Amino acid sequence: MSMLRGIALRIINLTVILLVVLIVIAAVLSGPASQVLKDTIQRETSEMVTTMMLHHPMTPAQAEQLKQTIIKQLENAYGLNKPVYIRVFYVLFNILSFNWGFSYYPDAYGVPSGSVVSIIMSALPGTIILDTLGILLSALIGIELGLRAALKYGSLYDRAITYYGAVDSGIPQWWVGILMILVFAVYLRLIHSPIVFPYGGIVDPQYYNVWLYDTAKAFINPKILASLLYHMILPMLTVFIVNIGGWAYFARSVVLNIIREDYVTFARVKGLPQGQVVSRYIMRPAMPAILTSIFISIPFIIFGGFLLTEAVFQWWGLGYVLNIAIVGVPTPDMPVILADTYMSTLLYIVLVFILEILIYYIDPRIRESQG
Repeated sequence: MSMLRGIALRIINLTVILLVVLIVIAAVLSGPASQVLKDTIQRETSEMVTTMMLHHPMTPAQAEQLKQTIIKQLENAYGLNKPVYIRVFYVLFNILSFNWGFSYYPDAYGVPSGSVVSIIMSALPGTIILDTLGILLSALIGIELGLRAALKYGSLYDRAITYYGAVDSGIPQWWVGILMILVFAVYLRLIHSPIVFPYGGIVDPQYYNVWLYDTAKAFINPKILASLLYHMILPMLTVFIVNIGGWAYFARSVVLNIIREDYVTFARVKGLPQGQVVSRYIMRPAMPAILTSIFISIPFIIFGGFLLTEAVFQWWGLGYVLNIAIVGVPTPDMPVILADTYMSTLLYIVLVFILEILIYYIDPRIRESQG
């Protein structure tokens, strides 16, 4: 029962975090962002009425009346005529009910109908593949490297891991991505190498329509799946290069502290096999601290490096879509920005919840404290 209570408390805490983020976003969109939308409506309506006057002559009074009528209808449609506090709850309800409306610039994304739900759902698999898989694999590899470095303390291998982790922590992920493109996509082509990699994208251009219209179908098509894996090589290598060193250095530090504990020395004196000493007496006590580090780092990884990395590689994910919605269109595409931020935060919440459950099962001290 205590386990269920602990899990329930974590669900409540993470849900509160999600709601706070959404309320802040809704307040921003209902205030300053609403004024931006009003200005955009007035500017585009003026341009539209001016164009209409060229083909349908009308007096200035008639043109002004038509302009105000169109502006009023659009403001009613977007709820801009309601008080700010009403718009906040209206926006919040639409977010939670996945009623995200339509993009202001549907042609910029190439997704049918311009529905924001379609845009986000087409980008979500790419982010899950690159971000989630990248975080988990780089953490697992880094932890293994850090463990081996700690067990070989003072060796050449241990020093190499230490230097790599120190240098790795200061390298921007997007910068490494640009270098990877220059070396493996540009320079290899210049020297006519038989093996080259794509400049970017998530699949080959001829498969984009399938990916955008029916992503599930793309995963069961061998050619599209092979194209996906081919395009994923450089982004995933970038993720590994930038993140593995940090995980390895941290895991090494944690394991070195645990190796000095009396119970580890006693287990070795008893003659227990090295594998059992490592798994039961070293790694198990170390995992809560390591997982907590991953837990703390996830928001910085997702909202920092990964979103920019997707933009660098033009990887069709939430980060690349957010880049289009902010700087790739004439004015910020607010419905897409809102939905994208919500899904990115939701993905972070899900990952954190998974890690919380793992920590709960791994660390008996947490279970005892809630018993």
